Amino acid sequence: MLTVDQLSYSRNNRVLFKQVTFQLLPSQVLHIIGDNGSGKTTLLQILTGLRIPLTGKVMWKGIPIDKKNSNFTENLLYINHHLGMKASLTPIENLYLFLVRRNVVHTQPKKEVINGIYQILEQLNLKDCSENILARLSMGQQRRLSLAKLLLIQADCWILDEPFTSLDNVGIAFMLSLMEKQSIRGGSIVFTSHLANFSLSLEIKKIFLGSNNHVKT
Repeated sequence: MLTVDQLSYSRNNRVLFKQVTFQLLPSQVLHIIGDNGSGKTTLLQILTGLRIPLTGKVMWKGIPIDKKNSNFTENLLYINHHLGMKASLTPIENLYLFLVRRNVVHTQPKKEVINGIYQILEQLNLKDCSENILARLSMGQQRRLSLAKLLLIQADCWILDEPFTSLDNVGIAFMLSLMEKQSIRGGSIVFTSHLANFSLSLEIKKIFLGSNNHVKT
């Protein structure tokens, strides 16, 4: 489904990584591991088409993503450590805007969509702060709010940058349960994390980005 072939990238004349190659099939989970500055976030950005690699290519279902592969963008959900939400809007407003940008609400009544968002915020223990603007939420609440995106739409491939950051133990357990459900239904996941041990009943593939530009799988 997602094929990565001989990716290399450099910044300021320094090679971050080279010859990164892997294939991710439905239901598979890939954990990218590396020290700060090893290029983990950069690699994720290449996988989403936000950065162009020095060498190599990324393909979705056999089609390069650099050819405006709309099938890829429609089936991808990328969540990074920046929330990508507006601080002056409420959780309800931010999530509704997210759905509008994904073009998934044009056939649904707005009231019905809002009710669905409320139900998801309740699952995340965020209903009580649903009317507060984002800037007034704690970092933990903001991170849990980002998880709502994973519940609002179904995407074949999740690309997650440090999804456990700022989550408490309950939040981490909830995130892990979402990852298991994504894999069970046939979705794939690529994620970065400094956490080494996960209580997942899934086989996790791993790639190590080393400080010496070496890549281990």
